[in-house]
Amino acid sequence: MRQIRKRLTYANVTATIALFLTLGGATAIAASKLPKNSVGTRQLKAKAVKTGQIARNAVRTGKIAPEAVRAGKIDRGAVVTNRLRNRTVSRAKLANGAVATGQLANLAVGTGKLGNESVQTGKIGSGAITNGKLADDSVTGPKVKVSTLGQVPSAADADRVGGHSAACPGGTVLIRGICFDAAAGGPTTSVQAASDACRGKGGYLPTPLELRSTNDVLNLGTGVYTDSAFLDGAVLSTIVVDDAGTLTPVPAGEDARYICAYPLVR
Repeated sequence: MRQIRKRLTYANVTATIALFLTLGGATAIAASKLPKNSVGTRQLKAKAVKTGQIARNAVRTGKIAPEAVRAGKIDRGAVVTNRLRNRTVSRAKLANGAVATGQLANLAVGTGKLGNESVQTGKIGSGAITNGKLADDSVTGPKVKVSTLGQVPSAADADRVGGHSAACPGGTVLIRGICFDAAAGGPTTSVQAASDACRGKGGYLPTPLELRSTNDVLNLGTGVYTDSAFLDGAVLSTIVVDDAGTLTPVPAGEDARYICAYPLVR
């Protein structure tokens, strides 16, 4: 140390200090005077750029690669509804299946957020629309397939009118709103006997014109009694109707067959 001290002069110390200042200043100047675009990705160390060194709004959507930001990278509550302007996020910005049912909070999508006709028939689950979801009078006649409707469960007398059967009795056929015996009875000895037989079956003898209207359906043969009764001179007579629809007066006591008629509502 004594040898070094003997050799230290003012000039030597001054020269040494000047050298350090020169080298240090050059380094400082070099750091503050980096050429434009001289620092690239290769010059950056891993994790060199931290969150606090990114300026607000510095990263824009055009700088984010597709699928770069995933659900796990978004903090809870980071995206809030009052931060989204109308139509800011459109369907074109969302990948198919990006928002799954599990990502939606309960009641997050209200009716006011659904576009017109956005929910199609194929998107409605089986049994999703129940009676409680239908407004009063929302389903009208033209929208109901009548053939699919059965008897109203609470209408125990749906097949009756005024408590009476609205169907033809067995063994009869409905012709022009009246039920007639499908086959003629008898023969019997008089029109009175034929009338009594029909009354016992809950029916009546038809009029000549009622019976004539059935000649294209029923087998009337050579003549069937009607309910007519009149005096032909001193003889009580009636009218029979045959297969041709001909009305013929005959004595009321002549043997003939009969067909009874029954009202549809009994």
